[in-house]
Amino acid sequence: MRTYLPVGDPRRETVARAAGAVLVAAFVFLAFQLPAKQFLGLYDHLPWSNDPYDAVTSFAVFFVPLVAAVCLVRIALCRRDQPLPIERVLGVLRCCGVVLGAMTVTLAADWISVAVQANRENWIAGTGVMIAVIAVLSVAVASAWVGVRRAARSVPHMTGDPAPATDLLSDVLVLAEWCTRWLGPLARFAHEGIAWLDRAVVRPIRRFPLVAAVAAALAFGVLLALNTLLREGAGPALWIDVVVGSSGMFAFLVPAGSYVGLVRSDRPVAGWRRRVVDAAVIGSVAVPTALAFRDWLWWVVGTGSGGPERLAELLAVVAVATAIVVFAVETVLRMHPRSSRAIDQG
Repeated sequence: MRTYLPVGDPRRETVARAAGAVLVAAFVFLAFQLPAKQFLGLYDHLPWSNDPYDAVTSFAVFFVPLVAAVCLVRIALCRRDQPLPIERVLGVLRCCGVVLGAMTVTLAADWISVAVQANRENWIAGTGVMIAVIAVLSVAVASAWVGVRRAARSVPHMTGDPAPATDLLSDVLVLAEWCTRWLGPLARFAHEGIAWLDRAVVRPIRRFPLVAAVAAALAFGVLLALNTLLREGAGPALWIDVVVGSSGMFAFLVPAGSYVGLVRSDRPVAGWRRRVVDAAVIGSVAVPTALAFRDWLWWVVGTGSGGPERLAELLAVVAVATAIVVFAVETVLRMHPRSSRAIDQG
């Protein structure tokens, strides 16, 4: 079975067009969502300006560029004058699928807020313009989905293949090696720096991928809190940013990282450890979800509303209960036995 697309194969152009459409849609998505969210004078008048709809947008504006950047790295390794490995095609199209998935979920939340006329009392003339924009975005995303599906079908032997054998870390190192050819006499020092990064950074991450995911998620949460501190000063929102931001990013990095191949772990997880990972991921998903739907969930902690302390209690109860249920169900169903193929965490 052929494991590459030869130079001049028309399927390469199909994949290139599909990836280009996704990246253009992602750019337009961010060019709309980020300014609309930052300019509060406008955002306050949009149907999706409040939770639970706003929670989806708040994470999507980080997830979309993150995976789009991974896609760009892999596209940069696709050389027109060289055979194109199928696994690289797989990596690009999987990244495209995750980007489109994040945008689709966000646009679906936006349309639901429009359908139920959320925040109706604050709508203005500009609200209709913003709704028209998401209509255009929806068409662009739907068109990109069609292109990605067509590209996937054009390479039929990709179907059912496992995750890419190479990971983002390998791709970044390869790309860095390629770029050293423009450094002239400094290339030797660049090669030494790349080798050091491989030893000191890449190998430890591959050995402890979950620890790396936790560290990255926590750093994300702290940066969100720092942004809030600089804009609004100290307050209860700081710990909310850390906890919710870290939980949301961890819940995204592990499954999405496994799917697109962020890190190829040297220590794959199976058995009860895999069930613990699943419980931790889904429990983490429950944190931003509980925050977004807190107005419907206060009964969990026996109140109709609450301050920061009650919110902390609500998030903790929902996350722990969700994790316990997931672990118990997977254990009863004997999911992820040790003999099964383990995943690589992001």
